Amino acid sequence: MAELKDRLRELRKENNFTQQEVAKFLDITESAYGFYEQGRNEPSVQRLKLLAKKYNVSMSYLTGETNDKNSNTSSNTNTNSAFYNYKDLDNEEVEFLNEQLEVFRRIRQNKINRENKK
Repeated sequence: MAELKDRLRELRKENNFTQQEVAKFLDITESAYGFYEQGRNEPSVQRLKLLAKKYNVSMSYLTGETNDKNSNTSSNTNTNSAFYNYKDLDNEEVEFLNEQLEVFRRIRQNKINRENKK
């Protein structure tokens, strides 16, 4: 599977954006965005959401969890979601838990990618 840094570069180029344009969209410096594509830093969940929306892909695709651009494995309506049966949670709580799950999945995938390179 692709890494986040590779997906960011790939999607930016597919959409004919410069790093400067994407950085401006995210309200960060061009060098800060460049660090994302180099894998030196990773964007916050909020910025990942903005990028997924901008490129019209799922966060799961963006983070390299899937190769399906439209797959949304952490959707609130996904019956496989760990939180699907927790009817007493309000939308804010579900959103928070899903964000944390995305971070966990991204970290786990990065660890797997590093291990596979050894």
